[in-house]
Amino acid sequence: MDLSTIERLMQMLENSTLNELEVSENGMRIRLAKTAGRIAGVATTGLLPHDTPEAMAAAEIAALMALPEIADTDEAVIVAGLSGTFYRAPAPGAEPYAQEGDLIEEGETLALIEAMKMLNPVEATRSGRIVSILVADGEPVTPGTPLILLSSD
Repeated sequence: MDLSTIERLMQMLENSTLNELEVSENGMRIRLAKTAGRIAGVATTGLLPHDTPEAMAAAEIAALMALPEIADTDEAVIVAGLSGTFYRAPAPGAEPYAQEGDLIEEGETLALIEAMKMLNPVEATRSGRIVSILVADGEPVTPGTPLILLSSD
């Protein structure tokens, strides 16, 4: 799932009456939820018997899941697999594992996520060039947070 797909899902959720959406694709799972201040109200007057909240939600989910085809891109997003703190280097003051513009190989360690005093490697899901590192060193992340943007080279 690439960044443009995630952005489109966010826009669709924003424009719908759903409060949250969860999508799985190729082993990656993303959950989007509206914040409490932005949840749209739903009028309940004048509902037909087949227009129950459950039926309307099911119809909206079906419409959201029927996404139009997305053109293949040469970019991929590496996302956090767990909650923790994102670190670009193995220790304070050490050289980062990777920099923007670096060519990397699949399986190469690009960063670490510290969770419960354990350091978990963030590995490249494919070979390519690092286009952008999307999270600052020392920032907290949650599962599904986009971390690094790769392009194929």
